[in-house]
Amino acid sequence: MSSPSLRSLLSAMLAISSCCATLLCQSPVAPNPGQTLLSLATARGFTIGAGASDPEELSDKTYANLATTEYSAIEPGNVMKMYVMEPSQGVYDLSQADQVVSFAQAHGLKVTASAPIWDGNPTDYGTGNPAWLGTGKFTGAQLKSILKNYITTIMQHDHQKFPGVVNRWSVVSEATHLCGPFCAGLGKDANGFPAYVALAYEDARAADPTVQLCYDDFGGEGLGDTSDKVYKLVAYLKRKGLVDCVGLEGQWEGDGISGIPSAADIKKNIDRLGALGLSVYFSQVEIGLPVTKDTASQADEIAQANAYSTLLRACLSTVACKGFFTWGISDKFAFCYKAGMCAPLPFDKDYHPKPAYFALRSALGH
Repeated sequence: MSSPSLRSLLSAMLAISSCCATLLCQSPVAPNPGQTLLSLATARGFTIGAGASDPEELSDKTYANLATTEYSAIEPGNVMKMYVMEPSQGVYDLSQADQVVSFAQAHGLKVTASAPIWDGNPTDYGTGNPAWLGTGKFTGAQLKSILKNYITTIMQHDHQKFPGVVNRWSVVSEATHLCGPFCAGLGKDANGFPAYVALAYEDARAADPTVQLCYDDFGGEGLGDTSDKVYKLVAYLKRKGLVDCVGLEGQWEGDGISGIPSAADIKKNIDRLGALGLSVYFSQVEIGLPVTKDTASQADEIAQANAYSTLLRACLSTVACKGFFTWGISDKFAFCYKAGMCAPLPFDKDYHPKPAYFALRSALGH
């Protein structure tokens, strides 16, 4: 890893200690420089993860070194989505996903498999579906078969080739927001939920009963309409014995820091999910500064650090919340940074730790 300069470290520490009215000032002493996110999280039996870790990122030596020294788990960004793994109907390409899982296996990391079913349309803000799925005009019976074959193939592959490495599958993502070919083609079930969701989890449970099955969504971190929808959906899946955990994405890459719920509301939401018997984790945290690329002021970075601290401290204040994944490690690879919109991650484009990094360390150290 390229070591950050002493000046960068001291500047970040001093910036944190200067914000006396914030959560960060609960710890006026700078963190032990020998500690890492990994060592602090491990000491409390907590998962600290680096999401959006695809082969492109992991081939960067500095990124890869940070992934293994600061984190205990990784989560791919795109290579475990359907458009990558089944680019043509019935033709599978798991090579990129295998690179991620092989890296994790070689370095003793766990993998959360991210969103094999992300059922949007090309006009949505995002979709994990291959083009052939949207243009095929499949019957309901055919869609059920496609869903089952896909989930069974990819999950049994990882179970057989990398036993124990992929310990969580975030089977369906963002079903409260998206309605693509599976959703539209299979309609609603008798309980009023999109039928494909329960079918996907039934297929996943049968394909590998040894792993945790999770549901992932955004906008439901605190209390409100989206979190109520997520709660009702996962409560239904839990009653059917189909889901074990919930990922709260925690992405504010374009909305800015002002949209983050209060710590009290986040805690209440996590507690009610925990009361269902589900574990919870933050799955894709990005907190974008309200500036473009490299124009962040010290005040902006302190605000970002406090937001990261709010999320992690809210998580750690509950029994149910078991992990925290940032959606990447460095701004260098962040989508919104590349687009010139924001700098959302704990390390800057040159891998220097930002105040957000030290805020996470401080929160883990308490």
